[in-house]
Amino acid sequence: MTKTSATKTANINVRLYPELKTEAENIFAHHGLSLPDAITVFLNHACHVGGFPFDLRGARWNDAESLAALEECKQILANSSAHKSFDNAADLIADCLEGGDDE
Repeated sequence: MTKTSATKTANINVRLYPELKTEAENIFAHHGLSLPDAITVFLNHACHVGGFPFDLRGARWNDAESLAALEECKQILANSSAHKSFDNAADLIADCLEGGDDE
């Protein structure tokens, strides 16, 4: 974007959840910015990089498979004597190569 000496005249109207607006205002105020200033920073940076100025991939820890794995980890920790443990990765790999699954 090329800045000109013209005054800012464009407006953006956005509907937000009040809690989101308040939280964002508090975060940006901590950095000395108003919400409009922060939006301007976001838009300038998006124009500078030619897209979103951050990675849009979200954490996938809340999908069904990940949640099931977390639950399994909790069960293993609760009853650790029922599961094999290894002192190092080499022992784990050797056990896997031997087909050491007792179940």
